[in-house]
Amino acid sequence: MKTIYKILSLVFVLGICVSCDRDTGETDYLNNRASSLFFNGTKGTLFVEDGKANTFTIVVGATALPESNIPYTITVDPSSTALEGVDFDITTNTEFVSGQIVSSFTIEAYFDSAITDGKTAILKLSAGEGTEVGTKDTFKLDLFKLCPFTGLNTTSYVATVFAFDEEAPSYNITLVPVAGTTNQWTVTTGWGTEFVAWATGNPAYSGLYAYSGTITLNEDFSVDFDGDSAWATGGSGGFSPCTQVFTYTLNQALFTTPFTTDVILTPLN
Repeated sequence: MKTIYKILSLVFVLGICVSCDRDTGETDYLNNRASSLFFNGTKGTLFVEDGKANTFTIVVGATALPESNIPYTITVDPSSTALEGVDFDITTNTEFVSGQIVSSFTIEAYFDSAITDGKTAILKLSAGEGTEVGTKDTFKLDLFKLCPFTGLNTTSYVATVFAFDEEAPSYNITLVPVAGTTNQWTVTTGWGTEFVAWATGNPAYSGLYAYSGTITLNEDFSVDFDGDSAWATGGSGGFSPCTQVFTYTLNQALFTTPFTTDVILTPLN
């Protein structure tokens, strides 16, 4: 019985010693060292939607407990494609509160200036004299405009056409849905009924070689154009769900000299 009592007493004393050492050690570790700041992460993505809050919170850590509030500075690297005051703003204070080793700040992005291809804000962390900044001093935030797509708002489009570094005649076109398919349409002309006459300078070709075909919109918003004729070798492009604009580049085997034609389809209403 005495043996069991001695063992239990020893376990109790060891438990107290370990707890005290651990608590003291944590306090000493946080207080008795130089303060160094760092980003708790290196990158993030914010999808910017119309009518949403469009905010993103970035966490900054410290290696020591500050005895008073410590401000830090966030600057935008000149290589960024997203601009502060245009694409986003920092909407909260950037400082550590006394006694806290974690801080955060919030970025608000703006829908009107966002683009579907994305922009990147490269943020740099710095602090005043007496406060070091660690190697994790850079955070990259990608901003993408996001628009839900449930179908075309209209099938009536105006086409702007470019070839030979010039603008060809524009035209209006109707996209006709292909029965039994989703996001696939036929068009009577891919580059306009006057394109060949314009390209050759010969009005006798007016209305000929219209380049009819089928436009397919894929899940990733890429576009395929399949021509109906053997010489109409098709092309590819993209689609913006926000603006509902189609862009595609056509190849051809009608002319002996190879060239490409760029087409932009913009909704009429």
